Amino acid sequence: MLTEKEKQEIIDMAVEKALLMIPEVVGNMMTNHVAMTKINSKFYKDHPEFKDHKDAVVSVIEMIEGQDPTVDYKEILEKSIPEIKKRISTIVKMDVKDISPKFNRDFSNVDGGLDSNSNSYGDL
Repeated sequence: MLTEKEKQEIIDMAVEKALLMIPEVVGNMMTNHVAMTKINSKFYKDHPEFKDHKDAVVSVIEMIEGQDPTVDYKEILEKSIPEIKKRISTIVKMDVKDISPKFNRDFSNVDGGLDSNSNSYGDL
């Protein structure tokens, strides 16, 4: 059986080891961030038509990455290109500026309207 002092020594050693690893972990994260930034910059440089449609690009990349998270990021970008082009062509055709007349959604005056005390399942 461990004494309280021995338990505390083990805890202290574990905490010290974890704290000593923080600079290495942060360094790796910074390196990965720089690498990803370079990859993304090159991707947008190679495909300037994607710059104005970043929402579609991100959405497709997330979808492709979700299918297999173990795939290398560069390969994910390459797989994403056809789907991104397809989405952009669909988005460009959409008319998002013209607002159709608004529909009256007030059904309180409609005969046979729903009563607030009834439910759509009848009497159960």
